[in-house]
Amino acid sequence: MDDATLPLTARPGPTHGPSLRRLRTWQAAILVLAVLVHLSLLVSWRTGLWNRFTFDSVATGGWRGWDFFALYQAGRNVLDGVSAYESDNERIGVVVPRYTPFRYLPISAYTVGVALNAVSPLWAFRMWVGFEEVLLLGCAYLSWRRARDATGAVLAAAMWLAFTPYYLEIYLGQFSVVQAALVYLALVAWGDRRRDAAAGAPWIASVLWKQNTALLAPVFLRLGRWKTLLAAGLAVAITSAPYFLLYPEALGAFLGNFRADAPGAMLGNLGVRQWLYAAASALAPGLSVAGHEALQAAWMALVVGAALYLTFRRRADAVLLACLWMTTYFLVYHHVWEHHYVMALPVLVTLYRRARSPLTLAIWALLAVWTPYVLIDPAGLAFYHAPMRWTPLDPPLLDVAYHAVKALPILALWGQVAWWIVRRPAQAEEGRA
Repeated sequence: MDDATLPLTARPGPTHGPSLRRLRTWQAAILVLAVLVHLSLLVSWRTGLWNRFTFDSVATGGWRGWDFFALYQAGRNVLDGVSAYESDNERIGVVVPRYTPFRYLPISAYTVGVALNAVSPLWAFRMWVGFEEVLLLGCAYLSWRRARDATGAVLAAAMWLAFTPYYLEIYLGQFSVVQAALVYLALVAWGDRRRDAAAGAPWIASVLWKQNTALLAPVFLRLGRWKTLLAAGLAVAITSAPYFLLYPEALGAFLGNFRADAPGAMLGNLGVRQWLYAAASALAPGLSVAGHEALQAAWMALVVGAALYLTFRRRADAVLLACLWMTTYFLVYHHVWEHHYVMALPVLVTLYRRARSPLTLAIWALLAVWTPYVLIDPAGLAFYHAPMRWTPLDPPLLDVAYHAVKALPILALWGQVAWWIVRRPAQAEEGRA
């Protein structure tokens, strides 16, 4: 059977990827181009080559490492006997040049954050970016090895390498590549029908690391993985509850991540909910804050309700359901920044390998290219004029179009996965060991 005609539920045997020496000219050209794009992102990390093309790098004035230094400072706080979530400079010993408040479960602060404090902040940042690069290349290599032919191998590797949101990942020193790698390991395990632990272990690690993958819990529930769900709950409780008992105020700081402010303009937010706000504001300029909040609540209820309905159909496909819920994150979370789209890569790579759909490849391309930010703010005013960051673009349709550049492709990806679940239900034992 030709690779392009494999059904969505096919389970091909293990492969080892094609030889580089046997690539056709056009395949080699695509791979070289992807490598060159990737190298340009790494060069820009040092030189700022691409800084004008993203809101975050403009708004921060080219000063890198904001998110990474949050983890480093949290580790320092732990060493100093202060809450990892404390960000009042008068109450902590600040050791980093800049940082944002720590946002995640405390385990990353008292493990990775503390370990990073063994070296200087700048060297720790460099090491972290190197670690992220190794993870990304590892994912690309694994995708290459799992490919069924040369075209699939080249395109899978290129999808990891030539993805511009990765630039903001290393610019900010963010943590989404770790999450993407863990999700990809779970998807590979499900795709290869390995034992439960092969998918459960990386999922539990991802929940401890960056909690958005808790959205995959319905998949484990649908598959009857009660031990995995119990293990995840115990892992969170054991690693977090003692810390929150020691620092009661830390729990409120952590839970604040899940409370959304009133809907409003936010230039750097590229999630579906922000696009929905822009569209509603353009169509109904007089809509009240309460009206926007009601619309957002209805949207979230619709998306989550639809995802739950698709999840608990008579038959289950672990891979498609996991892709559905990972994509749901971009539709329902209130703050989706450009670097978050790195977490869409395991979904895109997995789906393209599985069905070789041109639509999946087109969605990847739309998510992979730069936003038109450089055309909207060519002078970099977002750094000098802070109110611009929370002012809608004028005319309103421009604001809608700008926020649509990532929102509509990810919405299309969610729709594609949902359609596949409806149109091609898997066998009853799909995804079980």
